[in-house]
Amino acid sequence: MLIRPDDLPEIDEPSNDLVMRPLVDAAAGAGDLSVTWVRIAGTHRRLRTDASTRLYYVVEGDGWFELAEEPRFEIRTGDVVVVPRGVPYAIGGELTYLVVNGPAFRAGDDVYV
Repeated sequence: MLIRPDDLPEIDEPSNDLVMRPLVDAAAGAGDLSVTWVRIAGTHRRLRTDASTRLYYVVEGDGWFELAEEPRFEIRTGDVVVVPRGVPYAIGGELTYLVVNGPAFRAGDDVYV
């Protein structure tokens, strides 16, 4: 299966300062995995998911991440951040990243805190 991000529409999510393109979802036949391309310019609201572990891969840019109650840390191109299920977190900056969910993301998985 070949997926070309430029062939997919961008979804604007102004409440989280981002645009995204869901690349792979549960219905795409890739197993129990989802992948979303995201470009953020600002701050994503603090959230958690009890449904999946998330992996963030920074494709380009600089920003920050907050996991649970730990101090904010800087992230940059090439960094990977793993967020275990149930852990609240936030992300921000000027970044392009991929977020991988296992099991696959489903509408309603995000809980804003």
